[in-house]
Amino acid sequence: MSNYIYRKMIEDSPIAYLHIEIIRGENKKYIGIKIKDTNKAYERFFGSASDKKSTDYVKNKMSKKEREEWEYIFDKSKKNEKYIKEIYVKRINSYFNVEVYGTESDEYHIRFTKISKQHMNLSSTLKNSPFIAWIKNRNGVYVDVNKKFLEFFNKTYDEVIGHTDYELFPKDSAEEFARKDNMIIKYNKLEVFEEFIDTGNNKNMYLQTAKWPYTEENNSLLLGTIGISIEITNKIELLKNIEKNEKTFLEIANNIEEVIVIADEKKAYYISPSFERVFGTKSEKLYEDINVWKENWESFEPQGDEKYDYNYKNPILITFKAIKKNKEEKWFWVRIVSLLDENGNIMKKICVISDITQSKKGELEVEKLRMDFLANISHELRTPINLILSSLQVLNLKMNLLDEDLFKYFRRYLNIVDQNGKRLLKLVNNLIDTTRLESGCFSYNPKNKDIISYVENICFSVSEFVKSNNLSIIFDTDTEEKIIAFDPDNMERIILNLISNAIKFNKPEGKIEVFISCKDSIEISVKDSGIGIPEDKIDKIFERFEQVKNNSKIEGSGIGLNLVKSLVEMNNGSIKVKSDLGKGSKFTIVLPNTVVNDYSKTSCENSDCINNESQISVEFSDICI
Repeated sequence: MSNYIYRKMIEDSPIAYLHIEIIRGENKKYIGIKIKDTNKAYERFFGSASDKKSTDYVKNKMSKKEREEWEYIFDKSKKNEKYIKEIYVKRINSYFNVEVYGTESDEYHIRFTKISKQHMNLSSTLKNSPFIAWIKNRNGVYVDVNKKFLEFFNKTYDEVIGHTDYELFPKDSAEEFARKDNMIIKYNKLEVFEEFIDTGNNKNMYLQTAKWPYTEENNSLLLGTIGISIEITNKIELLKNIEKNEKTFLEIANNIEEVIVIADEKKAYYISPSFERVFGTKSEKLYEDINVWKENWESFEPQGDEKYDYNYKNPILITFKAIKKNKEEKWFWVRIVSLLDENGNIMKKICVISDITQSKKGELEVEKLRMDFLANISHELRTPINLILSSLQVLNLKMNLLDEDLFKYFRRYLNIVDQNGKRLLKLVNNLIDTTRLESGCFSYNPKNKDIISYVENICFSVSEFVKSNNLSIIFDTDTEEKIIAFDPDNMERIILNLISNAIKFNKPEGKIEVFISCKDSIEISVKDSGIGIPEDKIDKIFERFEQVKNNSKIEGSGIGLNLVKSLVEMNNGSIKVKSDLGKGSKFTIVLPNTVVNDYSKTSCENSDCINNESQISVEFSDICI
């Protein structure tokens, strides 16, 4: 009775049961199995095994891989009496937890517990994710993959499911995948790594992959591995190109004369070897603090209008004049380019530094030769011009001896000679003064004087000349007296030049307004009602040889306003212009409200005040009356 009950329990059990005997040939070589007993659950899963020969079963129902797998299982259970393993049965696409009980003979009792397939499916999130996803069982057989997997590897679902990497990919790639799968199963933990895949057709791809153990919901049984991947081929290729470009960059940077520095606001990230040769100091400290390079320099000043600002994003070119602690002078040409992130923020700066000291010395030497040439030729010109003008004065003394007709005749041509001689003298004087200013040899002698009365006297001295040109001049001020420090000779040249321009470029019956405002600073403005300055000329009007064209016969050298700007700056001031085309221009000089230390108020009656008709006639010589 007990045997009947035992048999009934096995027969009705939901767990598949199989009793087999190993069939061996010569040398005890495994050739198949003989099924001795099964239950209903087994036949429900695998079909009826009654009246089947073992050789037929082996030949028709098992693949080579399955036979090898079962041989391994039998061998393990024989040694350990009981062996448990999870297997995949391809022909019915099912997974089983197999318990094998060995005996002293070649007979084995096997229980098959089916693992529900729903536990081996990708979640809906992974199914629809934009990255590659898959599940493999413990034997490396693909159980489920998402659409992205199929698209990426150009496979159908049936071509992948039930197959291993060895059946889908080249051997080298498959072996690497299997090695990592086994590592995940062995250590039961998540791993992230980069993988190389040879997909054939000379097309290689790189993936960044995360793999982790795939278990039942209660984590009681490890079913296989699950993984996700994103393609990083472009990233890898980019990194390879960067490495290649970096190698090329380093080869160039290590062999050029220029210094290359890559740095942010705080420290350097790369400094080329030529730094030590050019700057005479080692660069190691700059990798910690970029500002320590200043320690060996007394000054490091940018030249010209361009200034360095770390927050300025556009490329800039700056020439620096540097003085070492030992007073050695150096010149550097620096090009600075910003490296921006995807948001347009500055990450680092690339600086290319050229030592131009030798070329600058040569340039300064050439400039000195040019200055000397201009000075010499100007002096050589001024001497005969002065002789011509002196001779004219002597001739004028004898003009009264001529009769009326000859007097008028000679007077006309002598006036022409006199005026053009003075024009030449003005040009020569301007050239000489410009040369002196550039060479730093121009004299500057500030005195504490009343700027109001000084400028007013100049306006009064030229009023008759202005009137003779059918114009009017008006002087006004908001203060009756203001003592400041200025160079009288310089100020005379400045005011006369501005009034001269106001006459030349005015309209018939126009007016000239000179106004002085005394507040925090002293502002002297000269305003005309003339033709105005074109907008494209406003920023260039103070450059040397820059002229505003007009329809009159009045001409100039283009030196005057450049000289005026230099003289104003010598007096620690600035000059600006505002103009409306066709309505007139307004030049404004801004001077500091200061006095020199040896304060001595000087009245306008002093000998250095403007009362020089000869100077006026020279300054106004290029104006046709």
